[in-house]
Amino acid sequence: MDKTLRKARRANVKRRQKNVRAWKRFALDGGLCAYCGHDGGSHLTVAVQPHFYRPATREESGDGRVTLYTHRIGAERVVLVRRVAVARDAEIVTAYCTTCAARLRTSQALCFQQTHGVGEVIGINDKDTD
Repeated sequence: MDKTLRKARRANVKRRQKNVRAWKRFALDGGLCAYCGHDGGSHLTVAVQPHFYRPATREESGDGRVTLYTHRIGAERVVLVRRVAVARDAEIVTAYCTTCAARLRTSQALCFQQTHGVGEVIGINDKDTD
């Protein structure tokens, strides 16, 4: 799978702020990447907030103020689930260094990649009856 990143075509203030905050948490030592030593301006990053889902309780199912989602188990079973926040802020999950890439004569060089469980449902298996 190709994970090549490109700079955004249009400026988005919220996305830029989110990425700046995530970079500050990622690069603790003066804003430099711990893996290659370059600053955040030479990196293309992806920052996401990890989230999981859990089965909704009976009280939540009847409450119209709670946002619930449907999760399919097999072809005929649908379960209501609720999102669980596992992190307060977005975290860097991928960081590519363009400075290192230029030195290596390639389009991008991967500095960091973290696997997040995004969208996983916890607490449900195929044998559950309720």
